[in-house]
Amino acid sequence: MRSFEITAGTTIRPLPLPSAYRRGDVPAEHFRRQATGEVPTVVPNLSPARFVRSIALEDGSFAGLKHGPDSVLTFVVAGTLTLTTRGGHTTSLNPGDLFLVDELSAAHMGISARGNCRLVQVGVEPDWPGPEAKVQAPGTLTRRGARGARISRIYKVGGDDRAYCREFPELFSAPRNEWSAPRPVAGLRFMCWENGFIDWHPEVVNNLALFLSGELEVETSGDRLVNVFHAGDVCLTEDRTGVGHIVRCRGVTHIALVVMNTKDLW
Repeated sequence: MRSFEITAGTTIRPLPLPSAYRRGDVPAEHFRRQATGEVPTVVPNLSPARFVRSIALEDGSFAGLKHGPDSVLTFVVAGTLTLTTRGGHTTSLNPGDLFLVDELSAAHMGISARGNCRLVQVGVEPDWPGPEAKVQAPGTLTRRGARGARISRIYKVGGDDRAYCREFPELFSAPRNEWSAPRPVAGLRFMCWENGFIDWHPEVVNNLALFLSGELEVETSGDRLVNVFHAGDVCLTEDRTGVGHIVRCRGVTHIALVVMNTKDLW
């Protein structure tokens, strides 16, 4: 994971992130009690955010990074995105990398894509990431090999208390080089978790998880599928009650979590 901020369309510098840290195993009981309403649902270090949208790019230059006054945080899911500032500085971003731009910077940058590049973008507040944010170490680099990005959805079916996993093509269903319609979000948070385990538990809130480094293995209770997520992979997890899933974290794993209300899901 690498994170950058582009300022005035001329400077590329490291972007600090407001990450919550977790190391080792985490008790599942707290998540279970939140899901049943025994204790209030708590979402730590949640920052306000405006929307989420996505795009699949054709190879070549692209001029539509943003529109409107919002600052935007863009995550690379697949392929390579190359940014060129007005001053001629160039950097290439790969799956798991992210960058922040405002309206002025976006208007003075050159952008080109290759390798079936796909992006997810979140609209953030002008003062994000805030004074408590820190520049993060890149985390554990665990390559996903020859396979493409894993785009998954963990969900429940009717009254079944178990969770299932399937592919999530709805995320990139817009025509190429066109942004999907923006969807409202409840907020954005970052987490860094090192080598841990959580036993069967529900997700409690709807999380669109964007994996930035490391390796996270998720086993779902209904189909007993085991899916492993690496940098650039995405998983919408919406099994808010029931048996849920098991999580195994390997290495230093950075994750961005876009929290969404059920009415705003795909």
